[in-house]
Amino acid sequence: MNSEQLNGSPLYYRLFLERKAGRCAAVITALAHCRPGGVLFNCGAGRDRTGLITLLLLALADVRPEAIATDYDLSTEALKPLFAAMGTEDQGPIIQSILTNRGTTTQAVILSTLEGLDVERYLLATGVGNTDLDGIRSRLLGPRSD
Repeated sequence: MNSEQLNGSPLYYRLFLERKAGRCAAVITALAHCRPGGVLFNCGAGRDRTGLITLLLLALADVRPEAIATDYDLSTEALKPLFAAMGTEDQGPIIQSILTNRGTTTQAVILSTLEGLDVERYLLATGVGNTDLDGIRSRLLGPRSD
């Protein structure tokens, strides 16, 4: 994936979902089994794998795709001071260049990733149980009042 200049951007999300579904299922299941309260999950930069899991969680909570795409962009902006504090290079300009060269934007890529993706069915097919999905929804949205 790196040779195709996909890593570090949402360009690899669809491919990751296809090739590494078990990893997505493992994170969602782990989150579902956490004790009550806040939960922190993160990857190295806080926007790549973290962004993908956030996309799945927000979609599972029925957040509109446009809002998920906007959240991704806001998160990317919010990470700039972190990169500066860590003394590491913000990959944002490089990622933006890759997206521009491909004639797309982060918004378009996120929307494309979500298009036709039934997150609940995807997660169930990867091994996440119904009880775990209900637990995640309850954590995100509060208990159901059926």
